[in-house]
Amino acid sequence: MKRRLITVSLLSACALLLPATRASAQGTTGGITGVITGVESNQPIQGVRVTVLGTQLTVTSNPQGRYTIAGLAAGMYRLRASAIGYTPVIVDSVPVRAGQVANADIALRHQTVELEKVVVVGYGTLAKRDVTGAVGSVAAEQIKQIPTTNAIEAIKGRVAGVDITSTGYKPGDGVRVRVRGQRSLKASNDPLYVLDGIPMAGGIGDLNPGDIQSIEVLKDASATAIYGSRGANGVVLVTSKKGQAGAMRSTFDTYYGIQDITRRVEVFDAQGYADYKREAYRNPNSVAAGKQPIYTCGGVAGSPETCPEGDALTFYTEELNAMKNGTFTDWQDLISRRGSQVSNQVSVTGGNERNQYAVSGNLLKQIGVTQAQDYDRKQMRVNYEGQARDRIRVGGSVLLVRSLQRLSRGDGLYSEAIADTPLSVPYDSAGNLVFKPTPDAQRDNPLADANNWLNDNLRNRVFGTLFASVDLLPGLAYRANFGPDLTFERNGQFIGAQTQANQGAGNQAEIRNRRTFDYTLDNLLTYKRELGRIHKIDATLLYSIEKQTFEGDSTRGQNFVYESGIYENLGGAANVERIGSVISQWALQSYMARLNYTLLDKYLLTLTTRVDGSSRLAEGNKYATFPSVALGYRVLDENANQRFGPLNSLKLRGSYGTTGNTSVDPYQTQGGLTRTAYSYGGAPGFGYRPGSLPNPALSWEKTATVDVGLDFGLFDGRLTGTVDGYRANTKDLLMDRQLLLWTGYSSITQNVGATRNTGIEVALTGITLDGWHGIHWTNDVTFSKNKNEIVSLSNGQLADPGNGWWVGQPINNPNSNSDNHVWYDYKFDGIWQTADSAQARSFGRKPGEIRIVDANGDGKFNASDKVILGNTYPKWTGSFSSRLDYRGFDVSLQAITRQGFMVRNDLQRGNTLAGRYNGPAVNFWTPSNPSNEAPRPDKNTENPVFGDARGYEDGSFVKIRNITVGATIPPRLLTRVGAQSARIYFTAQDPWMFTNTSVLDPEGQTGNGVPIFRTLLIGGSFGF
Repeated sequence: MKRRLITVSLLSACALLLPATRASAQGTTGGITGVITGVESNQPIQGVRVTVLGTQLTVTSNPQGRYTIAGLAAGMYRLRASAIGYTPVIVDSVPVRAGQVANADIALRHQTVELEKVVVVGYGTLAKRDVTGAVGSVAAEQIKQIPTTNAIEAIKGRVAGVDITSTGYKPGDGVRVRVRGQRSLKASNDPLYVLDGIPMAGGIGDLNPGDIQSIEVLKDASATAIYGSRGANGVVLVTSKKGQAGAMRSTFDTYYGIQDITRRVEVFDAQGYADYKREAYRNPNSVAAGKQPIYTCGGVAGSPETCPEGDALTFYTEELNAMKNGTFTDWQDLISRRGSQVSNQVSVTGGNERNQYAVSGNLLKQIGVTQAQDYDRKQMRVNYEGQARDRIRVGGSVLLVRSLQRLSRGDGLYSEAIADTPLSVPYDSAGNLVFKPTPDAQRDNPLADANNWLNDNLRNRVFGTLFASVDLLPGLAYRANFGPDLTFERNGQFIGAQTQANQGAGNQAEIRNRRTFDYTLDNLLTYKRELGRIHKIDATLLYSIEKQTFEGDSTRGQNFVYESGIYENLGGAANVERIGSVISQWALQSYMARLNYTLLDKYLLTLTTRVDGSSRLAEGNKYATFPSVALGYRVLDENANQRFGPLNSLKLRGSYGTTGNTSVDPYQTQGGLTRTAYSYGGAPGFGYRPGSLPNPALSWEKTATVDVGLDFGLFDGRLTGTVDGYRANTKDLLMDRQLLLWTGYSSITQNVGATRNTGIEVALTGITLDGWHGIHWTNDVTFSKNKNEIVSLSNGQLADPGNGWWVGQPINNPNSNSDNHVWYDYKFDGIWQTADSAQARSFGRKPGEIRIVDANGDGKFNASDKVILGNTYPKWTGSFSSRLDYRGFDVSLQAITRQGFMVRNDLQRGNTLAGRYNGPAVNFWTPSNPSNEAPRPDKNTENPVFGDARGYEDGSFVKIRNITVGATIPPRLLTRVGAQSARIYFTAQDPWMFTNTSVLDPEGQTGNGVPIFRTLLIGGSFGF
């Protein structure tokens, strides 16, 4: 060991002495010079390392792409040029003569091999081959393939371990993102979004995918530790497009698409509804004491026959007229329409060696597939970077967004259409809208809701980034980042008289305003140094502060004289009420140090420590330290032409670290007061009472993660991939502990309980064909498996059924319809049959009613028979992406899958079969049709006993997410119109889904609401 250290030290000393040795020999030597350009852009490339093979002579190209190597003895030389993001090039046989300088220009091509990519790792970049943490990366070309209103949705299926699901299909709806599972019971499980180094307080939904250069996802503790408490749930780093030196370049990107519903709810048609309603009135259970069933034919009670006598007592007059005239209404079809989505973007980039700029503007409009729903977004982004002095660089960007989302009644509009009787008409003979198609007090025309129910979300946002960097010494630089994020949101709601909510009488309107101002200030000191070919150091120090202020107010009014004022004149209401306001603030102070060290270009080490202080926590617990360590060993190095059989590159890595979570509401450690009313001699008085119990001991929720992985390349980079295994243990969970009622409080937020996430991830990229007869074909596969479980709860409990939490089971989110759930309910066991009458009576049931499993075998049906049926966490997820290019034509396809999870079909659970509402067409039980699927209709039972046991289904699916066919126009055909590039493409988004479930969309777990749709579009990208 001692001898090895002496050898390394001598080599380092020799490396430092080399420049002097070369200088003394320049009089009798020659040199090599040249310009390095990009194959695709033909623009010079700065920062390319050019090495004379067989020596330690290495130089770097300047901003003009020129390099010069001096002090070479006469002879033949081989050069190697390499840069992050480009394929290394070796130039053979460059002749050098004494006293002369040989010329050797080099062209580099963008690297397609995964291990050579450059990735953003937070507060800097690294070559993929030097990364020791678990990081997934998606390039701009992949992001642009998916036409979507939400930028993060474009990476669905691109990064192993990142689960992205839709939260709805209304225009402008968002997505839910989980990185390596779910950790917290009460605190947020959303990842941190960072744009150009600045955290985005308002989320990523306002970003235009066309402005994004790349998206990186930091997954393990080593990668996320630099963001400390904010990185507990993973970090999504977004890098925007910036200007490039060279002539001004303009691009115009446009597409137009039509959207059609692909999955509908199969409800009873007119005949089916009539048969089902008659059966509901035939059921003997509908007999009142001492009276006959309503449906009677020829004096026969409950007759299976159909007759006018029974129909007259069963159906409304409107329904009888519809049956007589043979008319019916498909309400789903009536409130649905062909939607559309159109986007137009103009971008201008350019600059010179010292100043670069990029300007873009985007207009996006989406018309929903249901009536009265649409989304409109206008966006502009400006970016500038400039060299103020030789050692000083400044820059910044600003994003301006204005969006309006019109939702009308939202998902309830479609649910209303499903429940309406088909034996009715939406318009009268004069073409006027019929508000009440039948006299039923709870039913109305859904078109009336579409016309008289408003729910508009207006959003204005300004997000900026400013930076200044100074090169203090060779390798040593200081940088300051400042990022303000200002968001104004206004929700306006108006519900007119002719809506389901008001049933023709009264109206109400409400305005809610929310204002959020968040800013981040970072101070960074970086040091990068290479000591010969032995040591490489990349160190970062950070001091950062973030502060957020939120203000909100709301006002509600009722009974307006005129409805045309909607929500814009609340002062015109007869009753103005619910006037309220709120303000909250929180701040975060952070210190961070990170060291990336490479030894002999083979051994990699990353050390990170971050200290965070949060104002949300109590005194004495505000600060916490989050350390991490990661190691890497480059077993085989492609750049050194090392290989073992077909294996040409292999890197092993492992990491361990901790992160925290403080995503609880401010002031929870201090307690709060609740306004209350008192009676003083019959007169009302107002005061305050204790509302929440303070907890001065509330501290950080912490997650410790261990990750082991490998990156590899086979067959000269034709097959590359990564494999990761991890375990994340979260303790001191921020959750509400139930208290005894005599304390005066129901619960207190404390650090109790623990959870665990264990998983494996695989990502593969294969170049199937690389130039064979002009064909280039690549394929990508991802596979992820995550097991989420609760390890402990408060007070040593094994179960908390009220919240749906059990030790050994995944985390349930009881207060969110779009998040994950554990299903705890009765187990459906079919329908009681006539042959089982005696057994049914022993349980207090009758033939034709729902049968459940007597789980505890006590011969009784009660709450003790509820069991854990399943959960919404998939056993595994995966994706397959493929792209084929041939002589200017390209075809791409992406498929995603989620397997082994359970969804709850709320339409089935809510299918009352009482003869009052329409619903999913089921095979219900009758004496002559002993079905085992659905109970016998009963007009007096709108909530069938054990009806909630229905509707639990396997949600596994395979979805063809995207198919695109494109053509690039040859440049020689564009010269006449002054264009430099043009591409036209056709895309089918979500064209097919293969599943056995009956819910509208198993991905979003939606049993009702706006259905999933396919998008067929044509688009083009033109450069000038």
